Amino acid sequence: MTGKMLALVLVLAPLSLPGFAGAVRLTTDVSADLSPAAPAAPGVATFSVGDRPVLWGFGWEVVPGRAGIGGDYMVNFSQEEVTGWWLDWYAPALFLGWHPLGPNRFVDPFAQFGVGCAGRVRLSGAPPTAADSSLSLSVFPFVGAGLNLNLDGLLIGARAMYTPFTMGIPATAIPAYRMGAVQVVVTAGVALGW
Repeated sequence: MTGKMLALVLVLAPLSLPGFAGAVRLTTDVSADLSPAAPAAPGVATFSVGDRPVLWGFGWEVVPGRAGIGGDYMVNFSQEEVTGWWLDWYAPALFLGWHPLGPNRFVDPFAQFGVGCAGRVRLSGAPPTAADSSLSLSVFPFVGAGLNLNLDGLLIGARAMYTPFTMGIPATAIPAYRMGAVQVVVTAGVALGW
């Protein structure tokens, strides 16, 4: 057994133990920004449905009891006629969740809080000008609440997330990525351990 395989077995083995996790959730996510973003530099878009397509990605959560830990990562590739291809991402990268009824109920309300990052990078096209950056990044805290329906191990859910503020990366000259304060995420996936 190779070292990588052994490490994978050691990480995943506890998940197979009875009682370790009330649920391990794997989802596909779709996110849209419902509030206007702060004024942004030219070329930096928002997640709003009006001027950006929604972002798609995946999420995970491990819920040992009523509390869980998880994360999400969503992206969008877009092409602008003059500047080329861009990648936008939105990642509520690490959160703590609370499931007051427990994770394996038919109706599963939940709350989350955590930290994440969002950004935009140019993948190809014309070189950046002084007024246009090819990279923008932000980090942010967030709180959210939502509801899952657990259909015998198949999950369908939605949540709203509030971002009180965003900030650029400290000690760098990278411009901040502007985003709205409220995001809505729709999810579908599976709950292992149901």
